[in-house]
Amino acid sequence: ERNPKLWKAHSELGINLMRLAQDEEARKHLELAYANDYRNAATVNTLRLLDSYSKFDTIRAGDVVLKLHKRESALLRPMVEAELRRAIGVYEKKYGIKLERPVQVEMYPDHEDFAVRTLGMPGLGALGVAFGYVVAMDSPSGRKPGAYHWGATLWHELSHVFVLAATKHRVPRWFTEGLAVHEEGAVSPEWADRLDPQAVLAMREKKLLPLRQLDRGFVRPSYPGQVVVSYFQAGRICDFIQQRWGFEKLNRMIRAFAQKKTTPQVVEEEFGVTPEEFDKLFFPWLEAQHAAIIQGFEEWRQGMKSINEAAKQKRHDDVLRMGPKLKTLFPDYVDAGSAYELMAEAWLARGDKEKAAEELEAWARAGGRSPLLMKKLASLYEEAGKPKEAAAALERLLYIAPAGDEELHRRLGDLNLALGRREAAIRDFHAVLNSNPTDRADAHFRLARAYQAAGRASEAREQVLLALEAAPGYKPAQRLLLELSK
Repeated sequence: ERNPKLWKAHSELGINLMRLAQDEEARKHLELAYANDYRNAATVNTLRLLDSYSKFDTIRAGDVVLKLHKRESALLRPMVEAELRRAIGVYEKKYGIKLERPVQVEMYPDHEDFAVRTLGMPGLGALGVAFGYVVAMDSPSGRKPGAYHWGATLWHELSHVFVLAATKHRVPRWFTEGLAVHEEGAVSPEWADRLDPQAVLAMREKKLLPLRQLDRGFVRPSYPGQVVVSYFQAGRICDFIQQRWGFEKLNRMIRAFAQKKTTPQVVEEEFGVTPEEFDKLFFPWLEAQHAAIIQGFEEWRQGMKSINEAAKQKRHDDVLRMGPKLKTLFPDYVDAGSAYELMAEAWLARGDKEKAAEELEAWARAGGRSPLLMKKLASLYEEAGKPKEAAAALERLLYIAPAGDEELHRRLGDLNLALGRREAAIRDFHAVLNSNPTDRADAHFRLARAYQAAGRASEAREQVLLALEAAPGYKPAQRLLLELSK
């Protein structure tokens, strides 16, 4: 108002209005800045992003709003909306508050679009971000399959929405990030943030920060990887508090931060100790949790080199001999070439599919996310006559890599239908149809069978007719139509 021609301010206002989901008002300020030759990268990038929104669907459904790319909107909407509503329901009870406005979740299949949405510039390493009631995050197709768990990210970011609303944004970074990391594991232990080598080295080299300084690790890191380590540390602090004092203590901290109290004040009021005394309670607990890998990290690292070399040379007996110790030292390590994976391959080479399945199941429960290995686990269960376990393996992939995988949804639909899970099968076969299937007639036919099993004859008939429209001579659909007509 004091200087209407301060075009930089118009640009920054526009970017911040987007964070409040006020896109039209944001465009006015950004276009005004651009028209007056303020054309820095953030302004230009954000205007291009706004133009790209014509390729997105905006779905308003009561207390939730979804912004999804048109090419994957039909596939993602049912699962994202269901998970979002589940998370809202859990958090309303857990935090004891109701949100005042709808939550908007935006998913970007191009990671650089997500980065521009967040900072105005490409190159952001994060998976998601919360701006008050607006969550922006990568779509499942925005990352390499297996590298990203959209379900865990959604619950993480939605925790921020609740905590920011409860505190009116007056909360230290360490606490809101730590609580969000804690919540990932609270949904399912398989979703939990995994211990990685960076965090192991930080514990071993005593690089974890005192609680009083932990915010610094997020905003002013002093070494590569410190931000990731700080997420780990903050999450484990919240795990520690929940384990020792219960979740209500974390809720009391939220309410205390809302009163503009500092970390030292909150710690002293809630725990009766100074931050330094809290550190003396927390660090021994943390080190006891991870003592094996802290003390045996070099042994594990050398062992991983040896077991991978043995696997390459097909020395299966050596793999099976070395693997158990490596898993005990570092059970959280589930990346490519893990002891779990190599032992499963060795058991398969020896013809023991049951043992191979046991290894892959342990890998999945430890947080493994490779679509290839998860499908291998499902196949082993199917071959062993265990359809329930096979379906559970494939169900995990709905949260990891659901996009562009017609085979996943078809296999899961067939299993669920055989297990009598009719509504789940209907969901899965709809997902097949929304995955641009190579055989649309077959996809409609499978959905028709699921509707028939669920006693929804009119919808079954509609899908059969669509199958016959795609392939008039498709005999299974012809027979099903006769059954439905009787």
